Amino acid sequence: MDIYGEAWLTRHVEYFSDPAAGPDALLNDATEWLHYAHNAIRWLAELADEHGSVNAQRLPVMLESIAVFIDMGTRCATQAHLRMQWLQVQSEAAQPPA
Repeated sequence: MDIYGEAWLTRHVEYFSDPAAGPDALLNDATEWLHYAHNAIRWLAELADEHGSVNAQRLPVMLESIAVFIDMGTRCATQAHLRMQWLQVQSEAAQPPA
C-alpha cells in the first residue's frame, strides 16, 4: 500500500491537545473520540448484518481505525487527569502554610 494510505495514517496519527486546554475540554475531546469509535463499530456491525460479511481486505484498516479512535479518547482522558492533578498541585502550592 502507498506509504500515505489509510494503513499508514492509522499507525502514525497522534493527538496533540491545546496546551491551554483545561480538563473539561480534554474530557469533551475524549468523549468525542470514543463516540466516533462507537459509531464506527455500530456501522461495521450493520454492514456485517446486512451483507452477511465484510470486505476482508478492508477489515484490518477499519479495525485499526477504530483502535485509533479509542487510543485518542484514552489519551485525552489521561491528559485531562494529569491536568486536574497539576491544577490541584498548583492550588496547594499557592496556599500559604498554616
